[in-house]
Amino acid sequence: MSDWSPTSYARPTEWLLRVSESQVPYAVVRRFLKGDPNRPEEWFRVVTYAPTSEARELIGWVRSFDQACQLGWDYRIAFEEWRHHMAARRTDNSVMAAAKPPAGELVKFWREHRQGSSS
Repeated sequence: MSDWSPTSYARPTEWLLRVSESQVPYAVVRRFLKGDPNRPEEWFRVVTYAPTSEARELIGWVRSFDQACQLGWDYRIAFEEWRHHMAARRTDNSVMAAAKPPAGELVKFWREHRQGSSS
């Protein structure tokens, strides 16, 4: 009897990032292999969470799973801080939705601001 199983070929390709099982995910990480099939490069795409792929927004591409999880987490924090800032100004939800910057730009700005304030 062999120990082989079809599951031995299974590799994870998608992860939902969430704080706990009871909460809605905040990002989706997907693993891609690109380039030479014999020596592919591994890339990870991070997008905002939405129930359908069409409603998701690109946050960015990175080369490691750790970087992907960090990027997703940074987006979560950046978005929550942005939302808090807008709510403090008593901004209406429809205005907030129209004013929301692209996810990748929001993270970039937040990271630059965070680094600038910690210096």
